Amino acid sequence: MDKSVLQIMLGLGILLVISVFASKTSARYGIPVLLIFIGVGALSGSDGVGGIFFDDASTTQVLGIVALIFILFSGGLSTSIKIVKPVWREGVTLAVVGVLLSTVIMALIIHYVMDWNWVPSALLGATISSTDAAAVFGIFKTQKLQLRSKIQAILELESGSNDPMAVFLTLSLIQLYMGPEHFSWFAIVRSFFIQMSLGAIAGWGMGKILVRLINWLDLEFEGLYPVLTVAFVLCLYSLTEFSGGNGFLSVYLAGLTMSEEKYFSKKTLNVFHDGLAWLMQVAMFLTMGLLVYPSEITPIMGNGVIIAFGLIFLARPLSTYVSLVFFKYSLKEILFLSWGGLRGAVPIILATYFLVSDVPLSKTMFNLVFFIVVVSMLIQGTSLKLMAQLTKVQEFLPEKKWLPFKSHMSHNEFIEFDITEKSGQVGKSVLELQLPQGVLVVLIRRFDKDFIPRGNTQIEHGDKVVCLASKDLIPVVETIFYL
Repeated sequence: MDKSVLQIMLGLGILLVISVFASKTSARYGIPVLLIFIGVGALSGSDGVGGIFFDDASTTQVLGIVALIFILFSGGLSTSIKIVKPVWREGVTLAVVGVLLSTVIMALIIHYVMDWNWVPSALLGATISSTDAAAVFGIFKTQKLQLRSKIQAILELESGSNDPMAVFLTLSLIQLYMGPEHFSWFAIVRSFFIQMSLGAIAGWGMGKILVRLINWLDLEFEGLYPVLTVAFVLCLYSLTEFSGGNGFLSVYLAGLTMSEEKYFSKKTLNVFHDGLAWLMQVAMFLTMGLLVYPSEITPIMGNGVIIAFGLIFLARPLSTYVSLVFFKYSLKEILFLSWGGLRGAVPIILATYFLVSDVPLSKTMFNLVFFIVVVSMLIQGTSLKLMAQLTKVQEFLPEKKWLPFKSHMSHNEFIEFDITEKSGQVGKSVLELQLPQGVLVVLIRRFDKDFIPRGNTQIEHGDKVVCLASKDLIPVVETIFYL
């Protein structure tokens, strides 16, 4: 193999290892892990100690889009519809109205700070107007931040669903900026409704289809299910975009649709896509760090600080307040939701469109977006847990435990049932459950202690009952325990 290829492979491996070890700093000092990945990339670039030259905006854009669709799909999988459903109006309002208001306010600020015309000012404002799913999900995981269910659901739903609006506004304003004579507001509004409608229908429908496909296939090798879902995500995004829909919205809604469905190897797939999302985040932020030149950031830092502060302390709070004022949330809750609007990968990915399309002022815009994202992560990301404590939106829940083992048999699967007061099996012995032949109760977790049950062991409220069942009998067993 060519030595240059080996050097690239070695360098990539070293960067990934450094990023993983550096992420330990995130948990210890509360620094957003994504900021660490960007820092490693920037230090490894031609302006840093690594001296790696990278100046390919097109590759960064493609990598960013691919990474983002897997991050959104994973975010949908890990978000419960039961939790999101009561707040879908708030989430959608923030994703649409909030982004639009933030764009307008930022356009005013950028116009006066940078002395630009209105169109480039609005274009930069639209680029930095959306919150970022990778940043929000990453903060919740690394800082083990637990919020009241409604507050966390709003942030997760907003961050996963406002990317389409930001992408739509950015691309529309690029079109207006580059060719105003061919621009039509009517066509743009019509395109918006078509994109969102097709994206929503494709995401919901294909999510349902994938669940049924997984349950029908009964693959011999469990490791092929992740391959199937990866292929599905790529096809769903591409086909939705080809049909004129919004691919980002479709993959997020597909994951969200699947989150409440029951299908084979669900836990395996959740763990796989969580790991894949982390890999995508590391690769994406490393690449973005390599693309930026710190020496070019210095001249715009003064204006960048003013614009970033305008976004954090003015545009985001005002747009959040206006979006939620009719939903009867307290000022403390609105304050936290405003502070939780982290900027991350999406604005930088959108900024690569400036470079690829050769938009006037593209390099300055890109550098400003990069700097604003870093400031947002430094200020909001590091203080999010403190803000949650000050606004009293934290909620301390018992740690969710996973099964301590998993089945390697292709036709059988371990399933876990939470026994509640409403379960008709409370007080019955294992023998009295009348489980079908081929189903075994192999473990009961009671008061944080695990034991193997006997035939006369009684089922109690609060138990976690683990059964081993063939895949075709899982629906029958679920009916027995959840009657």
